[in-house]
Order: sequence, then structure tokens, then C-alpha cells
Amino acid sequence: MAYPLSEAENPDLANGKKTVDGDLGRPGLSARDTVNILLVDDDARNLDVLESILKPSGHRLVRAGTADAALIALIKDNFACIVLDIQMPGMNGIELARLIKTRKRSQYIPIIFLTAYFQEEKDVLQGYGAGAVDYLTKPLNPEIFKSKVDVFVELFRTTSALTAANIALEQRTVELAEVNAQLLNQIRERQQLEALVLNISEREQQRIGQDLHDGLCQQLTGIKFKNRLLQQKLAERKSPEVRDAREIETLLSDAIEQARNQALGLHPVRLEAEGLKTALHELAASINDVFGIECVCTFPDSVVIRDHDVAIHFYRIAQEAITNAIKHGKAKKIQLQMAERDGGFHLNIQDDGIGFTGTQSAHNGMGMHIMNYRARTLGAELNVRPGENGGTLVTCSLQRANIIVQKN
Repeated sequence: MAYPLSEAENPDLANGKKTVDGDLGRPGLSARDTVNILLVDDDARNLDVLESILKPSGHRLVRAGTADAALIALIKDNFACIVLDIQMPGMNGIELARLIKTRKRSQYIPIIFLTAYFQEEKDVLQGYGAGAVDYLTKPLNPEIFKSKVDVFVELFRTTSALTAANIALEQRTVELAEVNAQLLNQIRERQQLEALVLNISEREQQRIGQDLHDGLCQQLTGIKFKNRLLQQKLAERKSPEVRDAREIETLLSDAIEQARNQALGLHPVRLEAEGLKTALHELAASINDVFGIECVCTFPDSVVIRDHDVAIHFYRIAQEAITNAIKHGKAKKIQLQMAERDGGFHLNIQDDGIGFTGTQSAHNGMGMHIMNYRARTLGAELNVRPGENGGTLVTCSLQRANIIVQKN
């Protein structure tokens, strides 16, 4: 069930005032206006925790204990963001996110996924594919969680202000020059906020990947070592249980390998040490292992990209394009290529999938938005088009003047 604030708790509702409205023709939000945030979790105790973290910010917090309650709340109000638990009875969080993204009124609302345990890489990719802009594990770090929500609130305020400014421009008033100046400032502020959101997400992924690699993998390796000692003791006693111990060692080896692959997907630890070439080859190998899809990477030996920011943006663009090829294109083979020509560098991701149709929303999804933003940050050009032999070709092109390289 939902737990919205009553009219007594929010006088603006009693007066018939819409505290948030993203429709054209409505006034924009000021820094003092209340902003709605939707909290969705089937456990009321978890909702209490989320409220205790966000309440000091003064936002209007709307609680929903089921997917149905969340959908009803989305019909009644507009929201700056949605905090959504993945593990819920009935319709889970990923299914609910997909449904939210199909509705015009709510398709652009940012979604932060919460989970009580670390998902496999394919589940994380599935979450981002469903429209999530972030993925946090419980227990939450209150400061990180609050900072991310605050960024989305500011983005919501800025978007509303931009809408109001556009309406003022349509009236061609005597204040046209002043409005234009304000609009440019707001666009710059939004770009800065987008960069902040991206950096926070990147740091969080790196932290989770590092913890997974240094924590879980090491713990599993220790268990594997103890199991081997147990095998030796059982073998000395000629115990029939030695066969079970060997099977456990095999399972532990598989679990360690999977955990390492997932850690590399979240935080390519060799990106700084060995460069983009090694990271992309490992990404291709991970796709082969996790999804059973042929993914081939070719990279010229003549060039090494030393600029870490350029490398991480190229890597994330490749990762997102491959995810789209698997999820939307149903690809069975993917070719990942880094080429040097025409005075620039070109990252190409070609798949043999069904390609994009006019009815698909992948071109306008959050993943495509982030890919475009990363390309703009590099000063690069992103192009998505049908491949010559079918499927989809994604190309990110960067001129040499915008990149730091080292010739071997």
C-alpha cells in the first residue's frame, strides 16, 4: 500500500497547488518549492530508513509498498526521482521499471535501484537496460545515497526552470535578451550536474568492483584452500567423501572466475595499468563467458591511449553498446574494433542482431543518452546506424587533437 502525505501535512495540497509539474505551460520550480520523491519497497522498515535519510532535505516523500501503489502514485504526481527496491513480491523492481519507462508521463524519471545483495553482471546490465541510472546495494551509505538524490532533485528543478524559460521565449517579450542569458547559464549548470551524476555512478561502480575483487574473491580463494586441505585428509583416510570435496573445489573455482569477471565489468582494474587495449579484450572475453555470445576484439598495436578519462569513456561506450546489442538486437556475434584513420581514432561495435526499428525506444533510452553524453565530454562524435550486412553499427570517432597517445 502507499503512504502519501495528507493535506494536513502538506498545505499546498489542500490549496489545490501542484508542487511539481513537468508539463509545458506550467511555471518552473524555485529552490524553495517542494519536490516529490517516490520510495518503493515492500518492507515498511526499509521505507522508514529511506525516509530518515531524506527527510532533513525537506522533500515530499511518497511511500509505496507494492508495484500497484507506485503506479497509482505516478498517475497522481510528478516525481524528481524514484528509489526502487528490486526484490519485491509479484512484480519485481526491474519489471516495474520497464512498465514505468513505457508511459509517456513517467518515462524520463530517473530510477535508483536498491538491492540487498550483489547481483550477477548480467542482472546489473539488465537493471541498467530497464532504465536505471544507478544501482546501490544495502546497507546504504547515507551520505552517498542522499547526495545522489539531491543531484536528481537539482536536475529536476533545472529542467522545470528551462521549461519556464522556453515559454517566456515563445511570448517574445521585452526581456528576451535576459531570458536567453539565463537559459545559457542553466544549460551549463545542467551539464555540470550531469557530469557530477556520471562521476558519482562511476566511483560507486569502481568501489563495488574493487570490493568484489579484493573481498569476495579473496574469501572464496581462502575457502578453496581449506577445502583442498580437507581433500588431503579425506584421501589419507580413503574416505568416499573425497569425491564430494573435489566437486566443491570445482564449484569454488567457477564462482571465483565469475566473481572476477563481474568485478572487471564494474571496475576494469587494468585500465590504468595496462591501457584500453587490455580492458577491451577482457570485456570481450567476459561477454563470451557470461552470455555465451561470440565477441571478438581487434585493437591496433601501434597506439596506446594513456589518457585515463578518454580510456574510461571509450570503455563504457563499448560496454553500453554491447549491452544494447545483446538486449535489444538479440545478437549472436559482436565485433569490437579500435581503428586509426583520417587523423582520428574510431571505436566500432558491430553486431549481427535484428537492428533497431522505428518503434523501439533504445535510441532514446537512458543508455543512449549516457553514451552521447560521454562522447560529447570527449569532444567525439557518436553515430548509430544499420550495419552494411545487417545488425547495428555504433561508432565513436575522436580526432587526434583531442587525445593523448603514445606510439609503441
